[in-house]
Amino acid sequence: MDRVKTGVAGLDTMLSGGLLPARPYVVSGPTGGGKTILSAHFLLEGLHAQEPCLLVTLDEPPIEVKSNMAVFGWNMDRLKILDATPDVRAHKRTRSVIDVGTSLDVRDMEQVTDIRQSSQVRALEVTVHSVQKMIKQEFAQHLDRTKQRYKRIVIDSMTALKMFSMHGEDSRILIQSFLRFLSELEATTLIVSEHLDRTVLETEFFLSRGEIRLHKWLDGSFIRRAVSVEKFRGSSFDDRMRPVAITAKGMVVSLDSTPQSREPSSGPKPGESLLETRIIEEVSNAIESVMRGIEEAHRRQVAIRDIEVALSRAMLAFQRRNYQKAMKLVLSCDSALKERIGVAPPPPTPTAPPRPPGGIR
Repeated sequence: MDRVKTGVAGLDTMLSGGLLPARPYVVSGPTGGGKTILSAHFLLEGLHAQEPCLLVTLDEPPIEVKSNMAVFGWNMDRLKILDATPDVRAHKRTRSVIDVGTSLDVRDMEQVTDIRQSSQVRALEVTVHSVQKMIKQEFAQHLDRTKQRYKRIVIDSMTALKMFSMHGEDSRILIQSFLRFLSELEATTLIVSEHLDRTVLETEFFLSRGEIRLHKWLDGSFIRRAVSVEKFRGSSFDDRMRPVAITAKGMVVSLDSTPQSREPSSGPKPGESLLETRIIEEVSNAIESVMRGIEEAHRRQVAIRDIEVALSRAMLAFQRRNYQKAMKLVLSCDSALKERIGVAPPPPTPTAPPRPPGGIR
């Protein structure tokens, strides 16, 4: 089977020549790890091969995407961009949803000159269905105009959709439907996403045909980066973590250097926290949240002795700088607390003290 090159030579070698065509894949990693740069490499490779490519942007306005890509000197004028970013004036509205335009806004990169204004379009809630409808409409129009199907798509990012439009049990069904829709388009798709819940395997990571994970961590006074292929169905692949550098020409994966270790350590690990101070703050906030839950449980007279013991172990791990273990224990405590408090009866209503006998005041 022909392979679809990512445009990053070292990564294509790790993938045994590239991605399998017409399948959806996830690109994951922390903020600043290089997810958007990798996606741009993927699209640029397609443009060089004269393939129709589409970028669906939900995080950044097209003008910012264009500016960021210009840093590397890449000519992506022929790239089609579907603008599904929030309107400028929508930020000033007191609403619980983000708005996008119902008007289909697809342009070549060279036509991007400004930020779309809210007054130019009618507003609609951002949902998986609305984004899916826009992609479907653009696919049909492009096929009618050019007699060609899009070969490569980048969704940047699924995280935005999950944070602003999908909550509760329905989110899994929505993502499952969206992944199936992308598969039926018969285009090779990269879905940029981040793990929002460390305690569960989120739907897109489970249903995608592969996951390329970018890592970023602090090593002394240096920021280190690496890449790993976590899953690649239907093909062999290099499962070792390889060093990554962001240069003036984009992303470079080094295969000659010693692979990064996956062995556990007491310090921050690749792909977890950018800086040690950040993970310390995250664990501290989580511990405080659990302690407030414990106070509520005591008020409702809920038995939580085992949870208090587990929290003590988490705080001990935190003091020993084993932040990953501490966070895991704290999240477990938080989940158990919410479950028990959720099924517990409401706290007893305080009763007024008995009135003294008549004549005694």
